[in-house]
Amino acid sequence: MDLNALYKLTHGLYVLGAKDENRFCGCIVDAVMQVANNPIAIALSCANHGYTKSCIDKTKEFSLSVLCKGIDPFIVANFGFQSSRDRDKWANVDYFEQDNLPYLQDNLARFRCKIIYSYPLKSNTLYVAEVISAYSDKEAEPLTYLDYRSYFKDDVMKSFQKYQKQIKGE
Repeated sequence: MDLNALYKLTHGLYVLGAKDENRFCGCIVDAVMQVANNPIAIALSCANHGYTKSCIDKTKEFSLSVLCKGIDPFIVANFGFQSSRDRDKWANVDYFEQDNLPYLQDNLARFRCKIIYSYPLKSNTLYVAEVISAYSDKEAEPLTYLDYRSYFKDDVMKSFQKYQKQIKGE
């Protein structure tokens, strides 16, 4: 099987937000799609080992911030290369809170969602969630996973390496 074929499926990049008992958490996801219009619902796939996923399991709600081309590479590095178990990722970025969930200040669109169904798989959990609110915050092109793999990944890696040096005091 040629697993590279899977990279040809189109996906956007999103910051998934949730809340634990004390603070906000979040991660990068790419497997999101609208699946119904009555009610308006999306499907989301989350890695089973993720801390953000464990918070969603408890609260049954999440936020999505849609990333656009031209986003600061650190956003992807911050939410993609470290765990909310260990770091307050939201402290590193400009964000705002709405309805007790976090959203990136710089986003293309944002969604508040409530889980209506979950289906566990070996590596991930597939959620179906009702969209409770949706906002289109600016006009731009969405950042896709193909963009990330094609030209953006190196910038993201460099940004994360710079951040690691800063937190180590180098």
